[in-house]
Amino acid sequence: MIVADDEKLIANNIARRIEENCPSFRVAARAGTGLEALEQAKELLPDVVFSDIKMPEMDGIELISRLRREMPAVLCVIVSGYSDFEYMKAAIQQSAADYLLKPVNPEELKRLLQRLEATLLAREQQMIPRRESDAAALAERVRLYLQENYNQPVDFSSLADSLAVSAPYLSKLFHEQEGKSPSRYLTDLRMRKAQKLLMDTQLTVREIAVRVGYPDPFHFSRNFKNAMGISPAQFREERAGEERKKGDGSGEED
Repeated sequence: MIVADDEKLIANNIARRIEENCPSFRVAARAGTGLEALEQAKELLPDVVFSDIKMPEMDGIELISRLRREMPAVLCVIVSGYSDFEYMKAAIQQSAADYLLKPVNPEELKRLLQRLEATLLAREQQMIPRRESDAAALAERVRLYLQENYNQPVDFSSLADSLAVSAPYLSKLFHEQEGKSPSRYLTDLRMRKAQKLLMDTQLTVREIAVRVGYPDPFHFSRNFKNAMGISPAQFREERAGEERKKGDGSGEED
């Protein structure tokens, strides 16, 4: 699950109650804005998103609207202190799984989680049972696809559709085989390619970003820094410095 609420204490409280009431669910991320929640959903491929209505950058109604278009398998729940019927109607129109009012009633939350769990289990049981060899073969197809297309935008929902599975199911199966989600595998692959280009070429950071699948260089730099702890420019400078030291060392006199 992902829990989105711009009030951190409320988000943490909802996340804690979810995991206490239904151990089958794990809150993988918390978001403070609708846009952040959308980016997390694209990376983590959650089964469920709990979202407040009033949030900066993108409100809950817009968030679930985007999720319904881009990730239709995700179940969405609106959690808000606004009891106005118009908000409820908007949530229903966007196919929200339910609408909870703050403060969330523990029993109501527990019943909702049970319904969500039943829905997800029924969905998974409809999948064709896969032997271990089938799962390995599917994961291998995904690996090969990502290795061949890492420099292009990758739509994991479309990829799952092409393999006749849901996006959350694909993520779960791939994680069982690889120890990481397809999105994390793709990011790690792109970062390895970027490191090599930074060390072995004189391409600009913008050019390297495009070559490893990031049309937006700022998005690339942010992901690189999250992965490596330093910016692409700092990485290149440090590696160049290490190479200079090696060169200097080989020519030093005793």
